[in-house]
Amino acid sequence: MVDPKQIHEQVAAKFGPVAEKYATSPGHANQSALSSLVSLVAPSAAAEVLDIATGAGNVALAFAPDVARVVAFDLTPSMLAQTLKTAAQRGLSNVEAVQGLAEDLPFEDESFDVVAVRLAPHHYADIQKAIDEMARVARRGGKVVIVDTTVPEDDELDREINEIEKLRDSSHVRNYRPSEWRAMVEKAGLLVEHLAVGRYTDEFKMEFMDWVERIRTPQAEIDEIRKRFLAASPALKESILLEVQSDKIEFVWEQVTLVALKH
Repeated sequence: MVDPKQIHEQVAAKFGPVAEKYATSPGHANQSALSSLVSLVAPSAAAEVLDIATGAGNVALAFAPDVARVVAFDLTPSMLAQTLKTAAQRGLSNVEAVQGLAEDLPFEDESFDVVAVRLAPHHYADIQKAIDEMARVARRGGKVVIVDTTVPEDDELDREINEIEKLRDSSHVRNYRPSEWRAMVEKAGLLVEHLAVGRYTDEFKMEFMDWVERIRTPQAEIDEIRKRFLAASPALKESILLEVQSDKIEFVWEQVTLVALKH
């Protein structure tokens, strides 16, 4: 049973001190992937966008040049400060910052044309409540957009990958299967228009030490994860494209991209 208060505290403690790193993280700040996401959603110039769990604001800032208004929403004040700092550096004046919980959005019903979240729901204490909230604040005819790391429809790989993620970051709750995403979004009353499984990055792989150092993983957990990668099954190696060369370990998670319509 997940303790929401504990998860929220862990997220704030983990991500608060590392906001700047997420502004430049190769995966989180991948401009090609962000541009593709904006193109997939195709918002109107008059659209109002909510980016939930904005982190360093990568999604919010990607949408901002093409829409009327963007609200960057996050649990962590330092992440919001980083978002506004980058927005000012880019000359973007239509970005606002609001602090709060994804499971309890402080907005009126049907307030936004696009409600997005990217690379964050695996930290949510109550995933269905968070999706229900996204659906609630989306306008009729608006879109709910979810991008997150995912796991295969296989019990053993699901277990292995989620255990590795939890070792790396204690605030990790769960990477969900694509079928789970579809079910949760449909339960919120939304119509899934697009659901695709790709990779966290297409241009490059994640480098092990950069991945653990970015979130300040303790050394004991780093050692355990390395041991698991070195002993990985053929199925796990294939699933995450794992490569081990001398002391260098590289891999890449699968990622789900989902766009749903509020009708």
